[in-house]
Amino acid sequence: MLTWRVSWWMYVVAAVYALTLLFNTRQEFWGPADAGWVLSGPFKVSRVLPGGPMDKAGLQPGDVLEAVDGLPLNGAADWFLARAHFERGHPIELQVRRGDRHLALRLVIGAPVWRTWNRADYLPPVALYVARFVLLLLAILVGFSRPEQLSARLAALMFAIGAVAEGYPSSGWAAALRHLPAVLAIPIGVATASCVVASVVWLGFFASFPQRRLSQWSRWVLVVVPLVLFGIPIVASTISMIYAPSVLARPWPVVLSMAPVRLIQDVAGVTPFLFLNELPLYQPIMQAKLLEVWFVVTILYFAAGCVMLVANYRRLDDPQARRRVGALYLALVVFAVVVAHNFFVRNWTSWFGSTPPALFSGVGFVGETLLFLFIPLTLAYCVLTEGPTRTGLPSRGGGG
Repeated sequence: MLTWRVSWWMYVVAAVYALTLLFNTRQEFWGPADAGWVLSGPFKVSRVLPGGPMDKAGLQPGDVLEAVDGLPLNGAADWFLARAHFERGHPIELQVRRGDRHLALRLVIGAPVWRTWNRADYLPPVALYVARFVLLLLAILVGFSRPEQLSARLAALMFAIGAVAEGYPSSGWAAALRHLPAVLAIPIGVATASCVVASVVWLGFFASFPQRRLSQWSRWVLVVVPLVLFGIPIVASTISMIYAPSVLARPWPVVLSMAPVRLIQDVAGVTPFLFLNELPLYQPIMQAKLLEVWFVVTILYFAAGCVMLVANYRRLDDPQARRRVGALYLALVVFAVVVAHNFFVRNWTSWFGSTPPALFSGVGFVGETLLFLFIPLTLAYCVLTEGPTRTGLPSRGGGG
């Protein structure tokens, strides 16, 4: 049963994530439409959509886009950073190289995203945002039903983070945040970027469900150290992205010259590159090492959470408790399938150089999104049916 007699900070966290989801939804559908171009190589134009914004700006196949609004384009992260500052109806200055000539073009995007979609284009974003709203509702249900239960609070936080997680900022995202008061813009930006530390919440949950497996000191170390290490750059990068985007322009060819960093971009997208960016005394090698540390910590924390669940399952005596944790174990298998499928959906063209088959196209993404909902629904069921006397774990006290 939902209860509203909870700590004040739970209301603050719930409000921030609810506002973030509403804001991101608005940007996804009402933000600036696609510019209407296709790349082949490092910002070389292979095709321009006839009648699209880039076509009207004068861009031609074979041109090389060098800068957007004064921001040099050295990597994918730079494009998404510049794109996050697009505004509908506002001129965007493009610097283009055409053969030996350097041209200055002006791009204007007037239409919102939804007006440029056909019926098939609607399916993936609608399915995605239905799943996001389900996640947020589950977060509220689980968090406010069991506010005294640590595993419930952590599960609710996982759901909330998943509801607003982005592989990259949507078009016009930072520009729209800049028009909001800072007291709203910065929390919304940080909440969106919180997916970068999702593995920390994941480990905290499985360290407390169905029974706390680590000492309080160990939990604090495993949670606080990565939150400080990654949290400070995330907050600083979020503020810079909204108010001073040029600060985040980096020599990406140098950073991406290291094979592990290129793998991180293929697996995680550009989000960690943008939000683990603003560092003191910045050096490319420093950011590359921070990204590698983040990637290793993320993998280890996700793996450790799975190992903890398996270990707890083996110790359960109560058949009902074993069924609940077994269902959650099955949900983790589904999660692995969904993650693997998502890798192929996002990277098929760049990996194989061909049009993705139906399984890894927009229709496949809709199926992936619907399958994904099995995971949070199962986790919510397991948490809400857990009780202090129903964990099914053998007692450690004396007595027979």
